[in-house]
Amino acid sequence: FNTMKIGILTQALRVNYGCLMQNYALQQTLKKMGHEPITVDFSFRYKYDNYFRQLLGWVNRMRLYYLNNVNISPCFELRPNENLQFYIAKHTREWVRKNINTTRDILYFEELEDIDRENDFDAYVVGSDQVFIPYYASWFMGKFIHRKGVKMYAYAASFGKGEWLLDSKETEETKLLASNFIAISVRERSAVDLCRNYWGIDAKHVLDPALLLDAEDYLKTITLKRESNILFAYVLDESSLKRDIVEAMANSRKLKIYRCMPKEELINGVTKNLDNCIYPPVDNWLNGFNNATCVVTDSFHGVVFSIIFRKPFVVIGNTQRGMARFESLLTMLGLENRMVKDVDSAIEMMDISIDYESVYAILKCKRCEALNFLSQISE
Repeated sequence: FNTMKIGILTQALRVNYGCLMQNYALQQTLKKMGHEPITVDFSFRYKYDNYFRQLLGWVNRMRLYYLNNVNISPCFELRPNENLQFYIAKHTREWVRKNINTTRDILYFEELEDIDRENDFDAYVVGSDQVFIPYYASWFMGKFIHRKGVKMYAYAASFGKGEWLLDSKETEETKLLASNFIAISVRERSAVDLCRNYWGIDAKHVLDPALLLDAEDYLKTITLKRESNILFAYVLDESSLKRDIVEAMANSRKLKIYRCMPKEELINGVTKNLDNCIYPPVDNWLNGFNNATCVVTDSFHGVVFSIIFRKPFVVIGNTQRGMARFESLLTMLGLENRMVKDVDSAIEMMDISIDYESVYAILKCKRCEALNFLSQISE
C-alpha cells in the first residue's frame, strides 16, 4: 500500500451544499484508505470583469427569460465580485474551513501551475460533480501539470448533461488528456457512452461520493437541532409549479414548510439587502434532512441526501440543470417513479412508501464497486 498526497479538482467550495458534501465525502473516503487528500480551493468562476463577455451573458439571459420562460434575471450589471460572493458564503465557508482540507484560494486557472508546484501532489482525483463541462474540462484534466510521474484519476465525474457539449477543439484536447488517466469513472450512466464515443475510453459508472458515507458521518460535523412535523422543501430554482407542489404537500400532511435557501438571490450584484442573500449554515441544511417528515426537491443532491437519511421524497425534474444525473441515480436504485410533474402525482407518490432495505442492498454493492475503483490509487 502506498500512501499518497492527492489533489482533488472539483467545483468551487462556496454556497452549493451538494458540492460541499460530495467533496467532504470523497476526502473522508480517501482518508480512511490512508491517503492525504487536499482540495484545490477555487474562486475563479466569480471573477467576471470583461464587459464583452458580460454582454454575451446578458443576451443569453434575455433569450432564456423572454423566449424560454426560464426564471432568470435579465439584469445587465456585472456579476457579483469576489468580496460579495465571500460574504454570502460566510456560513458555508466556515463549515468548509472546519471540515475540508484545502489549498490556498486561487482565482485563475493559470494559478493551477503554482498550486501544483507548491503542493507536489503524487496524484490528482478529478470529481465529483460537473467537472467535464467545457468551462472546466481541459484544466481539470491536467493541462497545467508539467511534472512527470503524476497519476491522474477521475471519480464520479460528470458532463452535466446527457449529450456531448465540448466543441471540436475541446474534444481533441480533452481526448489527449484523457489518455493520460490511469482510470476514469463517471457519475451518470450516459457518460459511459460519451467517454467511449468521444475519447475512446472505457469509463466505470460509480456512485456520487456523497453516497459513500452514512447520515451519522455528516451529522457529526454539525450541531443537532431537533424539529418535528416539517416538510423540507429544498428547491434551487423556484417556479409556480414547485411552490404549488410544496404547499399542497404540506397542507395535505399538516406539516410546516422548512427551507434552506437565502431569502433573496444575489444576481449581478443587485440587491436591496445583502444580508438577505447569505446562504444559511450547513447545519440548517443537514438538520433539514435529519428532521424532515418528507422532502420535496428539484436538486440532485436533494435526492441523494433524502436517500442517505432514508426519507420519503419526491423530485421535480430540473431540466435547467440537466436530467441525466437524476435519471441515472433513480434508475440505479429502482426509484424512477419518485420523479413527479404535477401536484396530483406528487401527493399520490408521497403516499407510496420507499423500500429502503432494497435500496440499501443495491447501495451496498455499489459502494463496494466504488471502493474497488478508488483502491487503484494505492497500487
